[in-house]
Amino acid sequence: MSIEFAFGREILEHGPDKVFARLLTALARIQQRRVDLPSMMRELRIAKRRCSLVVGFADIAGSWPLERVCGALSQFADVALGVTAAHLLYSAATEGEFTLEDEHNPEINSGLIVLGMGKLGARELNYSSDIDLIVLFDPDRITYTGNTSLQQCLIRLTRILVKIMDERTVDGYVFRTDLRLRPDPGSTPLAVSTLGAEFYYETA
Repeated sequence: MSIEFAFGREILEHGPDKVFARLLTALARIQQRRVDLPSMMRELRIAKRRCSLVVGFADIAGSWPLERVCGALSQFADVALGVTAAHLLYSAATEGEFTLEDEHNPEINSGLIVLGMGKLGARELNYSSDIDLIVLFDPDRITYTGNTSLQQCLIRLTRILVKIMDERTVDGYVFRTDLRLRPDPGSTPLAVSTLGAEFYYETA
């Protein structure tokens, strides 16, 4: 409680715009510190709690219009997903699954695509929204060096991504996460190749 009291005082002293910008900057740097999975999950949950606090303050005080409130929550989700994807790619690379083009920015030209659909895609998240995602991968952009298959590897990473976002811990959760908007969710894997998705949408 004392930590959040100090954070609340920071909002009052510096204003929600500056504090929110600092929050996003700190969030974006989590992966660069190479934290482990439990630390990643805890830091994301603390950041989400603080995001809700600063956005709620700006909302109640009338400092931000509705579009800014929803946009800020959506922006936080974008950054959180980007950090998580980078963490997963880097971890998989250190385990010998991938050869990354840039280990300092694992998501660049990685071939992994995480699409925000629904309210996230429209930048209309509210305080209780879940996030609808489609996870795609481009096999032509991924240098896979693992022992199973590329698709099995991406399915495993997608499961971990959902765990990081969705699992309730003592620190709460980040976002409830739904993958059912992917092509033919009843019969397709959690991570779909871009070629498979393209074929589905052309023939559906």
